[in-house]
Formats: sequence, C-alpha cells, structure tokens
Amino acid sequence: MNVLTGERLFEPFMDPVDGVVCLPAETNAAGVDKQAAPAGWRFPLWLDHGLPLRDQVRSSSHAPASSRFGPYGDNITGMNWLRPDGKTVRVGERVVKSTTGYDLLRFLLESGERYGRPLDYVLRLRPLCDTSCVWHLRGERASLSRAALAVLHSSWIHWLESFDGIVDGQTSSLRAAAHCPSEEVETFEGYLAGMAEEHGLEIEASASAVFPAVGLPDFVLKTTVDRAFQTAFDLSANPGVQCVALCSNGVVLGYVADPGSILELLQPLETDLHAQGGDWRSRHGTDRIAASPESGWIATLGKEWKAAI
Repeated sequence: MNVLTGERLFEPFMDPVDGVVCLPAETNAAGVDKQAAPAGWRFPLWLDHGLPLRDQVRSSSHAPASSRFGPYGDNITGMNWLRPDGKTVRVGERVVKSTTGYDLLRFLLESGERYGRPLDYVLRLRPLCDTSCVWHLRGERASLSRAALAVLHSSWIHWLESFDGIVDGQTSSLRAAAHCPSEEVETFEGYLAGMAEEHGLEIEASASAVFPAVGLPDFVLKTTVDRAFQTAFDLSANPGVQCVALCSNGVVLGYVADPGSILELLQPLETDLHAQGGDWRSRHGTDRIAASPESGWIATLGKEWKAAI
C-alpha cells in the first residue's frame, strides 16, 4: 500500500526540475502560484481560485482542465493523511510512477473523510505559458451538440485546456479554453472560428490571466462522453438547476438552488447511470448508503488499511 509514518512524511518542497510541489491541503490557487510560478510551473485544476484545494478535491474529482490533464487522482501523486485515530501517514510518492499494491491514494481522494483527511498534497505541476484565452460559442442546442461531438472526435480536444458545455435553463453555450504561448492563440482561434461557422454558431473570445473556474458543484454526475451534454440539458430543465458538462470526461457538474432537492433529482437516474458504468456524488452529504457488495468491499479494505499501518 506504500504507507509510511513518522520521519518519512512529506515535508514542504518545490522541485523546479520535475515540476512537483508539496503544500498544505488548505492552500488556494494564489498559494500554489506563489511557489510554482517563479519556477515556470502552474497547477491547472481549479474549481474555485479562492478556496482551499482540499475542499475542491472533496467536492469533485474533476475540474474544467481535466479535459486535458485528467482528474485530480492523476495530478496528486502523494499526500500526508491524518487518520481518524490522530496518527499521520504518508501515502504515494513525489513522482508520477510508483510501485504500490492497492491504489490507496486514489481511494482516499475519493472517500470524502470516512478514513480521515488530507494534511498536505504533492501536486503534479504543468508548464506556465504567457497566455490564457477563452472562447464562448452560442447558438441552437442542436447545433451546439453537433459542434461538441465534432470537437470531441478531432485531435484538437487533446490541445484545448478545457472544453465545456454551460447550460442554465433555456440558455446554453460551449466554452473552449487554451493556455499557450501567445503566438499559438491565432491557431486555436482559427480552428474554433471555422468550426463555429460550419455549425452556425456565434463565437466570442476573451483573454484572461486567470483560467476559467466554475465554483464548487453541489453534485457531480459521471456518465459517458456522448451523453454528458444531453444529460446537462435534461437536468437543467428542472427549476433552479445549472450544469457544466465537462465534455471530454463525460462528467456533469451540477449547481442547485436547493441542495435538499439533489436526491430527488438524481435518484431516478441511478439505474441508467450504473448500467453505463457511471454514478453521482454530492458534497452536501446526500450520497446513498452503499449497496451490499460495496459495503463488504469497503469493510475489507478498512481492515487492510489498519493492517498496513
């Protein structure tokens, strides 16, 4: 399980060669930038630039830049973890590849605080460029859906920093973003403008030093890539519901006026979601009680966790 205690715990560090940094889990975007930016690095996965990273990991495993860089589990390589009994253990490594038994790191990242809480994260950083640019594409929903599929099936999806569907009631749009050297912006703009024209969409560009963030979602729904945008449309038809579809991940971030309505909103979708290999979660404590097989698995893993440390 690669679990260590005592003097082997992670100490704060910044490695400008490998592009990794160890910081407290309570650090926000400004705190990460203070350490990483002078060395030419950044951490791209933010849902809210002002809130601690710990809160963001707890609320969702995906952020807009997951379209390019994967979920948090692929970008947090290690952590110091405070167990419920007050002991602190080290999980993971300061490198991306390491040899482990159970993938305890990702399990704990997804477990909420049933098994304790993170004290420090080791973050995998990404190169810092001089320009961030965001493009908003607007038009009829059918055209937006066709355009979304066209981008997802193109090689551009691997270069765009994020590619999201924004749905709020009767209003919907696509948002594409890139973080790149300034001389490359024209290339992205040309592709997206041509795609917008092909699908009858309006396009608007804006440059910003701060990459787009959408805030902590009230719920996160995992479905398939081809269903994410339509699922966001369907959910946003309900009063007081807004959605952001992370198109290339098949993830829908949901925002509701009344968190008490989440269970009623999503429980009817569970059977279809599970059939697709998906599920949902909420930071408001509305998660369902685990099914019998899952409960047994969690109990067994809990015993292994105690045995390993």
